[in-house]
Amino acid sequence: MRIDATHRPWLIASLWILGIALAAYVPYALVAQHVSGGTAVGLIFGSIGFGFMLFAAALGIRKRYPIWRIGRAQTWMRGHLWLGSLAFPIILLHAGFHFGGWLTSLLMLLLILVTASGLVGAYLQHTLPTRLMREVAFETIYDQVDHIRGRLVVEAEERVQGVAEHLAPGLGAGATVVLTYIGAIPEINTELEKFTETFEKQIRPWLENKDRKSILRHREQSVQLFEELHRMLPEGAWKTVDALEEICEEKRQLDRQVVLHRMLHAWLLCHIPLSVALIVLGFVHAIGSLRY
Repeated sequence: MRIDATHRPWLIASLWILGIALAAYVPYALVAQHVSGGTAVGLIFGSIGFGFMLFAAALGIRKRYPIWRIGRAQTWMRGHLWLGSLAFPIILLHAGFHFGGWLTSLLMLLLILVTASGLVGAYLQHTLPTRLMREVAFETIYDQVDHIRGRLVVEAEERVQGVAEHLAPGLGAGATVVLTYIGAIPEINTELEKFTETFEKQIRPWLENKDRKSILRHREQSVQLFEELHRMLPEGAWKTVDALEEICEEKRQLDRQVVLHRMLHAWLLCHIPLSVALIVLGFVHAIGSLRY
């Protein structure tokens, strides 16, 4: 969800609600002998703040049952962001800026963590689409990433075979062609040995995700490696070397997509459990307050 001009009404409404809440709280705090969540005003603030929290939590239900066409999904997401953020200052007013006992202290800690993680999530959702467009030109469906990586390995092997066949025409295809040619024409023995060694020890392991520290992870170092291959091999093989470089670039971008995808999901693994714990303990706190 990108934060754009469509969020302006929500921002204005949130500021108005917060301004009205502060205008009501200041005279209450100045006049009341005891400021706490148990007073009439405190309970009103608590009910409003908890209502905002419930609305924010309801987004999960709305996403789980999209066939329930209760409002637009974008409206729910904007409400989740702004009303969920607004719950924090309203609950502070409810508590009179005091944490109280262990349960209310735990609730305030959870509320701080949920609000902070929510803001981090809003930042990620706002910036990740732009980063994907800028950094991942070969973006694909996430579930297909492993399959495409496998195809890149096969394509790279075919390209390497193509280099050997270009330098050794008529000697057949397959893994034996390089060895056959090395024995047949000693003049390019060194070039083919270096090329196949580079592929087997650097390019293939990285494409197969077996070398996580490969220099090919970094575009600048990858460019240097392929420039060396250009200088080493005859001009007729450069097209294939360029194709290998493009394969490595696609692999690098797919890896970047995976990292960005995992960043977003790591945030969800933090935000959702904290939110559930906050809502459950919030109900416990509310029921306990009504009883006692």
